[in-house]
Amino acid sequence: MNINVKAPDNTKRNDFQESVIDRLTRTLSRFSHQISRVNVTLTDENGPRGGVDKRCRVSVVMPSVGEFAASAKHENSWAAVAQATGRVRRKILTQLKRPHSLRKRLRRNRWEESDTPTP
Repeated sequence: MNINVKAPDNTKRNDFQESVIDRLTRTLSRFSHQISRVNVTLTDENGPRGGVDKRCRVSVVMPSVGEFAASAKHENSWAAVAQATGRVRRKILTQLKRPHSLRKRLRRNRWEESDTPTP
């Protein structure tokens, strides 16, 4: 499982990255053998003005199932990371609980939709 963290320069970059990687490793450890890549992006939408403006987006790539993404917005960076990580974990669990035939059908439908030309 390859984890990539992008955060603004004003955060304590090394400590923050290590903490985010640790949290993701613990949260997604159950699926680590199925996950190829995890991308975490933290952005500060308002800059130094403050408020509820820290957005965290977690994207997980699972070759056998697909790609999952979740985002969260909070005034605290750590809370945004925690919420987004929990949301992406729930999405993975929901997808893996579906019957295999349904997953195949959904994946095939997505493939057919991408092949059709758009007017």
